[in-house]
Amino acid sequence: MANKKHTRVTESEKRRRRRQVKRNRMLAGLLAVAIVVGGVMFCVNKLFGGMFGSGEKIDKDIRTAEDLQDKVVNILVCGIDYTEGRTSANTDTMLYVTLDVEGKKVSALQIPRDTFVGDDVKTGGSKKFNAVYGHGSEENQIMNLVKVVNDKLGLAVDHYVTLDMDALIAMVDWIDWGFEMYVPYPVILVDKTTGESHTLIAEPGWHQVNGEYVEAIVRNRNYPGGDTARLEVQNYFYASLVKNFMENLNVSDFIKVLPRFTQYITTDLSMTRIASMAKFGFSVAYEDMTLVKPAVYGYDVIFEGKTSKSNILVADKQDWADILNTYFRPYQDQISADQLKLPGTPPAGEVVYEYGRVAGSLKTIGDILAGAQTAE
Repeated sequence: MANKKHTRVTESEKRRRRRQVKRNRMLAGLLAVAIVVGGVMFCVNKLFGGMFGSGEKIDKDIRTAEDLQDKVVNILVCGIDYTEGRTSANTDTMLYVTLDVEGKKVSALQIPRDTFVGDDVKTGGSKKFNAVYGHGSEENQIMNLVKVVNDKLGLAVDHYVTLDMDALIAMVDWIDWGFEMYVPYPVILVDKTTGESHTLIAEPGWHQVNGEYVEAIVRNRNYPGGDTARLEVQNYFYASLVKNFMENLNVSDFIKVLPRFTQYITTDLSMTRIASMAKFGFSVAYEDMTLVKPAVYGYDVIFEGKTSKSNILVADKQDWADILNTYFRPYQDQISADQLKLPGTPPAGEVVYEYGRVAGSLKTIGDILAGAQTAE
């Protein structure tokens, strides 16, 4: 492993985290597993006192066919951004997770938030996937995104989990020794109001950080390569969590402590479903947990009737079709690129810059950890 670079954390902060962790140390690890395998296991808390936000069930015609339900489960997992000043919430993180129960594998599709979703979808004018959640007609807003994922990508959705992004800070701050993760790029934060920049992490490498720093790292928009690079950073975050905690926990521990996280979760999962998924998630090897980032084309576009440019990602439809068939439709008929309803060209308007094709990636948790361990 490369030499660790430690971001300064005050002694008072360290003492506070140590006191918290004596009561809650297991919680962060359990949440780590939940994120990587689709956030499924977060939902146990709903069943202990009804304190989770409860969600409506997904329509039968969107869910996995009945004859495949013993083989595969598909869950949409989203981190919700409720930034102050916004008129509607966005999905800051979108993972479509397939639990291949028969094949004992987990695959997670990282949907780039800036992907052009089409002019026929309500987005408040942004035309991006991350704005679908807050601009549809559904009272339960996650259903807006569920329906678009099903329609545009031809993917079944059996369940959903939404996670308030404040949970990210809380779970890391419950670790007494300080959370360590590999950061592949310098982290430079830019104030949107003043334009002033601040360097949070000067050099790539292993860094010991608190919850506030982790949130800034995984949500930063100023990496080279923009949204696609941010997905890479998030991969290292997921892998670091798994490495530190998954091997030291069991399902019983998880069930005992998860009720402390009630305020952050909304889901439609039932107790029976949770029990079977938790058991399955803890049985999957690192080498069989795959994080999938699809290929896209990048553009700066001035939309018709607008004066400012917007960064837009357009799906490489053939790459998306190949990925979906291989990792997310293990027991279903394959679909062609032409059958995907995602746009293959940028929105109408003036294309002021083309970034070209940004290749996708397929990495297991084992791959990511190995790369981080050997990085200089």
